[in-house]
Amino acid sequence: MKRCVYCGEDNLEDARFCDVCGKPFEQVPVRRPTINVKAPKGVLVSIASGRTYELQPDQEMLIGRGDVSRGVNPEILLDDEAALPEGVSRLHSKIFCQGNEYFILDLNSTNSTYLNKQKMVPQQHYRIGDGDEIQLGRYVMRLRFV
Repeated sequence: MKRCVYCGEDNLEDARFCDVCGKPFEQVPVRRPTINVKAPKGVLVSIASGRTYELQPDQEMLIGRGDVSRGVNPEILLDDEAALPEGVSRLHSKIFCQGNEYFILDLNSTNSTYLNKQKMVPQQHYRIGDGDEIQLGRYVMRLRFV
């Protein structure tokens, strides 16, 4: 059995996320973003709902549908009706900025992350730019610079 360091619950040995609190067992290395006022202002646009989510170039932003009861609160909370049936994980991916460029990282999500229809390797950084399609499971978003 694998014990969660956040809530203390026992989980199956091969679990990637705690069944109770939803936190990942393997922590993603924390990489401090570079604050750069020249970074473009970016937004993610949900194709399903049309909602926009503003990106902050000076902070790492977790993306997922979250779970308030379990203390899982991503900065970009996909709480529309499409997120769960389209396969978005509680903590699905992370976006951050270094210099003038944005990057995305899949957090070992259950249904994978795709960049322009190409499956991403979990825990690997991918540069993203204006117009790129980001797919969380089957939930599609587009990055726009404004």
